Amino acid sequence: MKQLNRIKLTVRKTYCYIIFTMKHYLILLIAVFLFSCTNKNTVDMSDNHLWTIDVTKEYPVKDICLQDIADIEYIPLETKDSCLWWGRELKYMDEHYIIGANANVGVNIHDKTGKILQSFHHKGGGPEEYRGFTRVCYDKESDEMQLMCSDNKYLIYDSRGNYKRQFKSTYELVIKGNDYKSNYVRHFFILNETEFVECLTQNYYLRRSRQNGENLGEIKLPSKDSTLTLMFRQNGMLLNTDVTCHTKDENGYILTACSSDTIYLLTRDLQLKPVGVRTPPVSTMEVPVFLFPAKSATRYFFTYTVKKDPFFPRKLYMLDKKENKIYYLKNLFHNKDWEGKTHGLDIYGCASWADFPPNVIVECLDASKLCEAYENGELRGELKEIAKNIKADDNPVLMVVKFKE
Repeated sequence: MKQLNRIKLTVRKTYCYIIFTMKHYLILLIAVFLFSCTNKNTVDMSDNHLWTIDVTKEYPVKDICLQDIADIEYIPLETKDSCLWWGRELKYMDEHYIIGANANVGVNIHDKTGKILQSFHHKGGGPEEYRGFTRVCYDKESDEMQLMCSDNKYLIYDSRGNYKRQFKSTYELVIKGNDYKSNYVRHFFILNETEFVECLTQNYYLRRSRQNGENLGEIKLPSKDSTLTLMFRQNGMLLNTDVTCHTKDENGYILTACSSDTIYLLTRDLQLKPVGVRTPPVSTMEVPVFLFPAKSATRYFFTYTVKKDPFFPRKLYMLDKKENKIYYLKNLFHNKDWEGKTHGLDIYGCASWADFPPNVIVECLDASKLCEAYENGELRGELKEIAKNIKADDNPVLMVVKFKE
């Protein structure tokens, strides 16, 4: 009898142990399940620095010296009578080429030391010529320079100015809420070896074939109200301003839209990945404040706001992804090589549309101003030595700003 009781007791203990173990195992399974579900809705911070910026918040003011956040290199562009810049804007730069262009004077191509390699100008009324152009993109792999003409025609040349082909971009958009029709391409960029992307409005992107301009489909950024733009009417006048809706990233291009609360990375294989969020939602603001990308670097991300106001006031911010902090850049960047000089770096103008390496932004320094600064004893180091050997009517000197990682 005692032995039977001992057996019953052993069975009861074993049963309790099994129940206890199963409860904990079930709890563990539930925890793992919940964690996995939660993980599906998060962003891998090792690849995407998902950040949030409040466009109504007063962030700490940051007064920056360029040399504290970047390495600086100066490149004097070779001057010849046949290749004066004369209003050319910097369009492209990589480890081999520097390209400047303007519709009135054509295209200049320099090597990385500033020496002129090629200059061409094909303005005219012929089938392989342009009457004018507004944007230029260059692809080193295919050696193709794509010019967007004022009549939405694209002309493609190689780097020596040889004509290759052309096609036309045709479409018409009705911008709702403004009773306004547009057939104007604002900006474009080369995405990969087969496609380029047009930015048609402040909310609308279109993929096209690089070979013949064929429409390959829209790129839609999620939004609650796709009619939200900077455009509005006041006293019978239609008011608008040009903004940078995209900027180059080491993994593709950063895209945004007026109507979207999220900033995305468009990879070269056409994936859209969220990288940033603005608050409050733009659709809830009585006077909208829009957020746009300015420059994407490994450590820093520059972004700016534009208020929907007749003067379209702007504010520039710097996100330090290493420190996980956001700063308001009230003042321009200081330069230790040029006493008393500050640089805006045109970070949300022509320079932001140019195709530079992701960690690089470039400013053209006027030769006459450098000569004046040299005479006044304001220059230091390499910049001083360069200014000593140039003339006031020479081509500009490039200040190459490479952000530290």
